[in-house]
Amino acid sequence: MLRDGGNALDACVAACAALGVVAAGQCGLGGDLFAIIGVPGEEPAVLNASGRAGLKGTAEFVRAAGHDRMSGRGPMSVVTPGCAAGWAAGLDRFGTKPLGELLQPAIRLAEDGFAAGAGLASGIEAAMPIYNDAAKATFAGVRAGDTLRQPDLARSLRVIASDGTSVMYAGPLGQAIGEFLEGVGGHHTAADLAAYQPEWVSPAHVPFRGYDVYAPPPNSQALLHLLALSILEPFCHDGRREASEPGFLHLQIEAIGFALATIQRSIADPDFSGAPLGQLLSPELVEHGRAQLGSPAEMAAPAAGDTVYLCAADGEGMVVSMIQSLREGFGSGLMVPGTGIVLNNRGRDFSLADGDPNQIAPGKRPRHTLSPALVMKDGKPFAAYGTRGGDGQPFTMLQLHCNLLAFGMEPQKALEAPRWTVEPAAQGPREGATALEARFPAETAHELAALGHRTQTIRDFDPNCGVASMVQFDAAQGVWLGGADPRGAGSALAL
Repeated sequence: MLRDGGNALDACVAACAALGVVAAGQCGLGGDLFAIIGVPGEEPAVLNASGRAGLKGTAEFVRAAGHDRMSGRGPMSVVTPGCAAGWAAGLDRFGTKPLGELLQPAIRLAEDGFAAGAGLASGIEAAMPIYNDAAKATFAGVRAGDTLRQPDLARSLRVIASDGTSVMYAGPLGQAIGEFLEGVGGHHTAADLAAYQPEWVSPAHVPFRGYDVYAPPPNSQALLHLLALSILEPFCHDGRREASEPGFLHLQIEAIGFALATIQRSIADPDFSGAPLGQLLSPELVEHGRAQLGSPAEMAAPAAGDTVYLCAADGEGMVVSMIQSLREGFGSGLMVPGTGIVLNNRGRDFSLADGDPNQIAPGKRPRHTLSPALVMKDGKPFAAYGTRGGDGQPFTMLQLHCNLLAFGMEPQKALEAPRWTVEPAAQGPREGATALEARFPAETAHELAALGHRTQTIRDFDPNCGVASMVQFDAAQGVWLGGADPRGAGSALAL
């Protein structure tokens, strides 16, 4: 799309649409989206295209259906698909090419098929127990190297290309989605689809060593890594520090642990509840966090998430940081019959508890894991980056911030540097331990243990540490640099 004269947003929308076909378990029309768009001389614009509960979406409705907690899969876990509406809203404001043109590669991939990669094939096999009949009919038996065709999805994309994204909401596709969810006992109806609108919101922002770091505000939980970054800022001015230094890793772990313990529960849809943005990033809270650096914080292992993140920069200086997701692999497991659209399970992140700021309510958005970032320098876009990884995103994002902005690594080195995360229960008995990729020096684990941390060694380039991408402007050369994470399938391309 860039070669054909499109801008960075055009390119990201076309790529996101194609990824919704070839990475069907991670994102697509049934998912949601956040984007940050930066242009020189302007404050970055944040697009929140996350989904909402239906008008029947109350804790009482969910409990009456026999649930004592939010369902991880199935109809109760679905929120309104916001992805397509997000594409349209972004293009209306910043795009140069029509959506119909941008969807053509995705339509061809869905109709003609493509060779399924190993990751997609293994995801399909793992998700078989949650599929409804329509999903089984599309994906059952697909193995690595097989040609996967999705003719129903191709028809849906073609209708959107011809008639616009309104068909996903007030049109026939929206009607089909709403009637399907109502029929299987969900909290949405066709009226909920027709009423959906994405939202442009003011970004959350923190200064850091002469840079301005921007991310989505709540209902995104990107504030977690912004608060941790602010806490660490005074400790990043010593040029003698190294990214793998145990003392600095200790500070990173404690800073994000403080953020999780202090503000995560207060992050919710600001239209309903939750603490004000200024309170969650206040100087007083930052100072309190610095004062608490001294003893390791216990952190729960993050829930997994399947997401795609991408970023792009163009010759006019526009930079886009875009992320879209079904939440977990194949989302709810529900495909709307006749449409090829797999619906998300983002509603699993609601609570049923009375008094919880994140308790499900009609039209409410859940606290959201998606946390892309964009960095400005002297009023111009400087870098964009993000990662997949569900609730593990704050750990990865904090490390990417530090690698790029504190240690001055170029994008590829910043992405290849060894990482830590919090040990998932699926990998061993030490749930909640700090999991270090094996490329950290052997003494790092010993020194962290001496500082009070429980540690675990995991494999090199472990996807549980995130799969990220990054672009950064190199002022000395006057070019954009890109990087792709070796922990997953991705690439950095340039004209």
